[in-house]
Amino acid sequence: MTRRRVLLILNLLASVCQSSRVLAICVLGCFGSVFAQSNVVTAAREYFRYTRDAAISQAAKQNYLIVDAAIWAHARGDLSDVRLYDHEAQVPYKLSEEQSASSTDERPARILNLGVRSGRTEFDLDIGGEAEYNRVLLHLQAANFVATATTEGRDALGVSGETTGRKLSTSTLYDFSREALGNHFALNLPLSTFRYLHVSITPAILPRNVAGASTSVQREAQTAWISAGRCHSPEQAGRVTRIVCDLDPGVPVGRILFTVPSAQVNFRRSYRVRSVAANGDSPQASELGSGSISRIRMKSGGREVVTEELAPSFYTRNESQNVFQVLIEIDNGDNTPLTVEKVEPQSVERRIYFDPAGRTAISLYYGDEKLPAPDYDYAKFFNKDADAAQAILGVESQNPNHTRRPDERPWSERHQWVMWGTMLLAVAVLAALALKGLTSRAPAAK
Repeated sequence: MTRRRVLLILNLLASVCQSSRVLAICVLGCFGSVFAQSNVVTAAREYFRYTRDAAISQAAKQNYLIVDAAIWAHARGDLSDVRLYDHEAQVPYKLSEEQSASSTDERPARILNLGVRSGRTEFDLDIGGEAEYNRVLLHLQAANFVATATTEGRDALGVSGETTGRKLSTSTLYDFSREALGNHFALNLPLSTFRYLHVSITPAILPRNVAGASTSVQREAQTAWISAGRCHSPEQAGRVTRIVCDLDPGVPVGRILFTVPSAQVNFRRSYRVRSVAANGDSPQASELGSGSISRIRMKSGGREVVTEELAPSFYTRNESQNVFQVLIEIDNGDNTPLTVEKVEPQSVERRIYFDPAGRTAISLYYGDEKLPAPDYDYAKFFNKDADAAQAILGVESQNPNHTRRPDERPWSERHQWVMWGTMLLAVAVLAALALKGLTSRAPAAK
């Protein structure tokens, strides 16, 4: 095809498009109206599969409901389809995890005046711009020791680096690498704002062992836990203690609580958690997590160290509606098998806070897989009351008025054949117009 003919075709197409702009505008307007249709999914009581009554005994104060296993089993995984109703009207709420605040990011502290005074290793920490802190983590390059550290808070340092401050705490530091029982290098303090901390450690630690320090804030608030399943009796398989646990459907597991007789001390055992296949074939199970449990009660240099970790953090979630199983394996090494009285998967308690506004009863609805999370002003400006009262949930029942949610997809998604047919028709019309223009304006053959 010659360059002249190509240019002619392009000019003809441009002319056709210009002359057919009305058709194009109509087609685009049709598609625009189709795609502009709203895809908002609204809440209505008849679309929830499950309902429960909630009895309110103290209607004049903030109340809460505890999310239990039945709600986890039948609500969406993020609990976004939970709604409270007073007849036809929704009752705003705030979903809250009853979990203690975790530590803020650790910030390094500058070490000053490191040396030995009166046989003790002493130094000052420049906290700098840290507004508040209640925990100091020392970075110690030492092993197999027990030491005592005292801490003073100071607003300023003297010329020689020595000044009197306020005593804040006495902490025990230790490392039991030889016994494979771990270490502890943290100083726990009352919430403080001193610019400087003066630390004095018994001779078990030398100045060359102090490599650094960091501060953080850890606000202690008791975490509330609820059961997330049941475990079978432990079984021994050589050096391994095996425990099978049934998890409640849908409940997210936040930790595993091991109960070991108080008489058993000075142990540290590693464990791992594996999923159990639906057919019970554990060899094909996947590993979900691992860690260690311990209890230490030791005396060294006249000082006693007491610590234990029997509730390690763990996370898994069963998305199916069937009971999900996990296998816990404790490696006893060459030691006498650990006596485990009880094992319990646990979940952080979730609460639904709301204002009864004088109501003595409301209804809880859930089980709408298409409903998004609500958007309440109450949740945005929520403030938890320390004396909030618990409302009591009744027995779960299927919603007697339940009906299937209609297809709320945009018109274009529900009638794609119309959209594509219209598009093909528009293309065909434009092509016909282009061809007609080409044949009517083509130059005569020489």
